[in-house]
Amino acid sequence: MEQEKKKKSEFSAISINRITAGRYREFSKKISKSHTLTLELMMDFFEGANISPKNKYLMNHMGFEHRLNKRFDYIEELLRRIEREQLKPTHNKLKKLFEYAENEEKDRKESLEFEKRMFKQSLKKDKITQYDNYMLKENWEKERNKVLKLLNKVKLEKPRFGKAYFKLIIEQSDLEGLKESLKQEL
Repeated sequence: MEQEKKKKSEFSAISINRITAGRYREFSKKISKSHTLTLELMMDFFEGANISPKNKYLMNHMGFEHRLNKRFDYIEELLRRIEREQLKPTHNKLKKLFEYAENEEKDRKESLEFEKRMFKQSLKKDKITQYDNYMLKENWEKERNKVLKLLNKVKLEKPRFGKAYFKLIIEQSDLEGLKESLKQEL
């Protein structure tokens, strides 16, 4: 019998609006295991922080802070959107531009090295006469004309399906003659 009195004396009934009681039950499940412990934690918090829900200045400050946080969230989202939509494409374009510049620099260095090697090789030979120079120029002109004739026989084919390709229109005898002349020069 004493235990029943103890149980009854430990708890007290408080009348609360049904909607508020439902909200409190949901809130209490998130905070702790029992309604009593949740209420004690809430009261300890308000007393420890010296906060009163009736203090209008504090509530105005909290409302202002909430609105300010919402604005900061909006600004953060706006900056992320700008980064995603405007800065990344610009970054990608700049990256491609720098890669192109690096490739150009590399090609320029390679051509410079090639020219240096050619110059050194030309210095190794005793002397190139004007006649040798003329003959080299003549041979170069002949080879150039052969290549141009061959390129004039190239035609672009665009099939209905698949990729376009180039077609060389040349007779078999011309192709054999070209092969023979290239073999003789080697």
